[in-house]
Amino acid sequence: MNTKRLILTALSVGAAFAAHASDGTPLTGCVELDGNKEIIRSGGSQNFLVSEGDAHYLLKFRGECGSLTTASRIEISTDGTADRLCAKDTRVKTDRQTCQVSKVELLDTAQFAAHKRASR
Repeated sequence: MNTKRLILTALSVGAAFAAHASDGTPLTGCVELDGNKEIIRSGGSQNFLVSEGDAHYLLKFRGECGSLTTASRIEISTDGTADRLCAKDTRVKTDRQTCQVSKVELLDTAQFAAHKRASR
């Protein structure tokens, strides 16, 4: 098996695990993020993690966000307001693409840690 195929297989398995391992509570309303957020790419181009202090979130995309895996810049916004994360209408902008978030889940510390480990 060549290296490229192995990497693609690993990413697919990670994406499948992340998609099915979620047991977070859906976010209702909105939260304002500050500049000290940690973004962890997990699940390939279908979702990613955001942590800020004691608050942890899993963002799932409507479809895929292909540029997420290689983006050097990731911005989260809702209705044009930067660092605003909402249950509806949140967008993630990368260097090359703007992606629609379909669902935001609140994760506890253990869930976040498990997702973070799985993303490595």
